[in-house]
Amino acid sequence: MELTPGKIYLADERALTETTIFSRHSTFNFDKHYNEHKAAFGNLFICNDESIIGGKLNFFLSKEDSLQIFIPITGGIDIVSNVKEFSIDIGQAQVLNLGIGEVLEISNPYPNDIVNYIQLGIKTDLFLMRQSEMGFSFDFEKNPNQLIDVISNPKLPFKLSTGIFAGRTEVQYKMQNPNNHFFTFIIDGAFEVEGRLLHQRDGLALWDLENVAIEALSENAILLFLELFPTDQY
Repeated sequence: MELTPGKIYLADERALTETTIFSRHSTFNFDKHYNEHKAAFGNLFICNDESIIGGKLNFFLSKEDSLQIFIPITGGIDIVSNVKEFSIDIGQAQVLNLGIGEVLEISNPYPNDIVNYIQLGIKTDLFLMRQSEMGFSFDFEKNPNQLIDVISNPKLPFKLSTGIFAGRTEVQYKMQNPNNHFFTFIIDGAFEVEGRLLHQRDGLALWDLENVAIEALSENAILLFLELFPTDQY
């Protein structure tokens, strides 16, 4: 089988930032970490896997005009943006539209438990939606073994999907346009995506393709799908 063009980002090659309060694994170059092989994938420039210990908080400084997507994996998080506060739990995703220099306060509301969440950042010059209008929900239990559209809004330059799968389940993801870019991030378990073997917290970037073939290789395997639209479409 001839492989479509792509690039794998292995979990164990991610940059690690760790303090007594939080840990962050960065798929792409972030903050003080730089590697020529970890450059942004088009407009997708952040894919961070972050954990915060019980009752503590962390800060995020926006260095780009961007859409920031937060998806809790275990527990939930509270985010303060300017004077607005957002509480996000498992089964939810929040999109915040930030300008350069804006700061988020991200906290763990659980005093005794570590929370884990994924943060995705997409460069944009769009300021078309209010933050309060960009909360989304999904339900794995009602939709097993299929891809769930989490974020699909004509005002946003991307589409985010997810799914939980039993072993040996096969699905196809149809791209809205073969000129779009595609990125997947494995939350749990193992998958084969377009002929590439991926394990937990691996990432894969793909381009120049109409469909994406996915096979789950373990039970309760979970992944995120991100289809990125060229900015000239907007």
